[in-house]
Amino acid sequence: MALKSKNRVLDNFAMSGMTDIVFLLLIFFMLTSTLIAPNALKMLLPSRGQVTIQTESQIPTITIHSGSRITVDGQTISLNELGPILENKLSGIQDPTIKVLTAPSVSVGDAVQIMNVAAERDYTVVLKQL
Repeated sequence: MALKSKNRVLDNFAMSGMTDIVFLLLIFFMLTSTLIAPNALKMLLPSRGQVTIQTESQIPTITIHSGSRITVDGQTISLNELGPILENKLSGIQDPTIKVLTAPSVSVGDAVQIMNVAAERDYTVVLKQL
């Protein structure tokens, strides 16, 4: 006695629904990837034509010690005096640059205050930790 099942298993697969989903995902990822802003630092690299080199003596060194004590080339100053002192030291220099040295225990806020003073005057800042 041969029993046959009335339900047949189909061995074909409809790909039209799958291709629609793939194209929608492709469009979604293309749109969202253009909206992502890179988390990178903007670096100014020297070009081939730039030849101006400042000597080490022309670059003032600002050191931030623990306790928010600021020194410029070894002389202790307050944050309010920093702007005028830098203007006097860097007057007449093309592309003025300052070097900021920080102690490991210095808070980020203290370093940012120094960088804000430099940004107001359009100075290039080189930051280094002692």
